[in-house]
Amino acid sequence: MSHCFSLFDILENPEHDEFFRSFTSRKIREREIVCDANTSENTVFVVLAGELRVYVSYEGREFTLFFLGPGDVFSTHSRMIVEAKKPGEILSTSLDNFKQALVRIPCLSISVIASLCQGLGNAVHVIEGLVFRDVKHRLIRFLVDVAAEKGHAVEGGTVVNHDFSTEDIATIIGSTRQSTSLILNKLIKDGHLTRLSRHHLLIHDIAALKAAAESEDEVPDTWKPRTGGHP
Repeated sequence: MSHCFSLFDILENPEHDEFFRSFTSRKIREREIVCDANTSENTVFVVLAGELRVYVSYEGREFTLFFLGPGDVFSTHSRMIVEAKKPGEILSTSLDNFKQALVRIPCLSISVIASLCQGLGNAVHVIEGLVFRDVKHRLIRFLVDVAAEKGHAVEGGTVVNHDFSTEDIATIIGSTRQSTSLILNKLIKDGHLTRLSRHHLLIHDIAALKAAAESEDEVPDTWKPRTGGHP
């Protein structure tokens, strides 16, 4: 996540050294679980480096809600699972200690609110897609979002440099790896995308790709969210 208020400005201010000495530093490895949904801990942590995936799990399926990056703040008391997507480092402290800091360091509240609101917005974005959109639409929206964030224009379209595997993308859009792969290959076959390498895609025309989201050649998935009634 990204936001306009940098927590690092607060961390690097000498006036707050005494408070941040109460934090515990922790190095995290790739794929390490930082906290799970059933944790009894009640702590707050700040991401110093790396990237963390926040997700929920239900009946063997994982649904990625959003990612945390340097400067983001999160709580272990969220009933969500947090996993390190990339190696990094976090600082953690008790919730009570963090509450005291919010009183003593008013600008800290601004950074925390910005971080949490961004995460909530991303989660709503995911939930909206799961409830109201099919898998193809969710995949295309994911590609368009990544292009807006990480893409760069070249002759013939927009190159997207990403570090997501097909399985990663499937968990983000709430699908299966097989369905995600089938739809991605269909978009390539139809000329909307070109796979330049494992982590590089060329989107030829973003407007045309968005329009393709409304076509009805949906690849069946093995899971659909319930919208009421009986199974």
